[in-house]
Amino acid sequence: MKKSRISVIGMGFVGLSLAVVNAHANFEIIGVESNKEKLANLRRGKTDFYEPNLSKYLNESLKKNKISFTENLDEVKNTDITFITVGTPSTKDGKIDLSSLKKVISGLYKVLKNKQAKHLVVIKSTVVPTTTSTVIAPMLKKLKNVSIAVNPEFLREGSALNDLIHPHLIVIGCVDDKNCKVLETYYKQFYKTMPDIINTDYTTAEMIKYANNAFLATKISFINSIANICQKLPLVDVNTIARAIGKDPRIGSQFLQAGPGFGGSCLPKDLSALIKFTDKFHDLNSFFKAVENVNQLQTSQVIQMLKSMKLFDSKKIIAVLGLAFKKDTDDLREAVSIKLVKNLLKKRLNINVHDPMAIENFKKIFGDKVSYYTKITDCIKNAHCCIILTEWDDYKKLNPSILKKNMKELNIIDARRILDPSKFKEFNFKAIGLGPR
Repeated sequence: MKKSRISVIGMGFVGLSLAVVNAHANFEIIGVESNKEKLANLRRGKTDFYEPNLSKYLNESLKKNKISFTENLDEVKNTDITFITVGTPSTKDGKIDLSSLKKVISGLYKVLKNKQAKHLVVIKSTVVPTTTSTVIAPMLKKLKNVSIAVNPEFLREGSALNDLIHPHLIVIGCVDDKNCKVLETYYKQFYKTMPDIINTDYTTAEMIKYANNAFLATKISFINSIANICQKLPLVDVNTIARAIGKDPRIGSQFLQAGPGFGGSCLPKDLSALIKFTDKFHDLNSFFKAVENVNQLQTSQVIQMLKSMKLFDSKKIIAVLGLAFKKDTDDLREAVSIKLVKNLLKKRLNINVHDPMAIENFKKIFGDKVSYYTKITDCIKNAHCCIILTEWDDYKKLNPSILKKNMKELNIIDARRILDPSKFKEFNFKAIGLGPR
């Protein structure tokens, strides 16, 4: 069976990951991107964000001529399936911004109205429930050759390619079985062993994505709420509690790592969009508002620890280890580091920062307001406190002797719970979810 020809519109995190994985699997891929600078870089095999193996897959696919990039939407006509992966960011008031998506759909209408052959448009962009049926479908309804499917993604930054190659589930939302079968046929071409598939309607597929992310956000805010209680109780460690309840098959261990709050491109944005979308249902979203509120207040736990250490002095140096919202990415969207550093600068503290991947992105935000270091030992040199904000593997290797040799005062805040407190008895060691020793 001849493989489907694929176009992907929007070369962000989801779109580029999807495009290179398909090209790596020997599909012919056209990536559509309107940003000329990004387009030029992609043609040279250069990505504008870090994701494990992404650059490798991209360059291999370019050499094999399996992937090409264009700003010309007309080239979509030469494919069978178009995946739309443009961003749906939050507006200032937290609602979903559909302007980029609407622009793409409008452009697709002009391109596909002259095409005779069947064409499937697949919505991978995250959209609030009813968007496809009330916004997207009406814009394309005059095109009898065009069908639509909603196909949400469940990718984790830092493991996106692996999640595409080994998905836990595929959700396909359609108005009729024929459309679903077209997309299923594509997936049968991609996977040797088919993942589980749930076939449903547009709105249910859209709601599955929001329910998924809202539940993950809930687990994080839940364990952080427990962690904040643990900090008030002598000798109580939230890690032990999380390990225990995670053994319960009804709960599971994932997303029960206490920390300074969740960030990234999905959970904060999608939770906010869900809350704004459901405001019209009055009190039905009070639970999700509580989840969001816990997360927004979580950074204050680190601030309170610094205050208890009596470190609010303009002469003090604070070393921040970890800027990205999680390891194995350079993504700073909704990162705790940004909120924390802004607060510390207001206290007129001197800030040193280190991160294996996100330094350049951090410079774009803070410029010369903070000091940047490529070596951990240089970052903590003469520091009065070391704060670990991201769970990078290099930070897990920190030992008391390295810190004692370089720091001016032995204060540590382990916001990610990656160090063993028993090894730092000589230090003023504080950690989220760790009660007084």
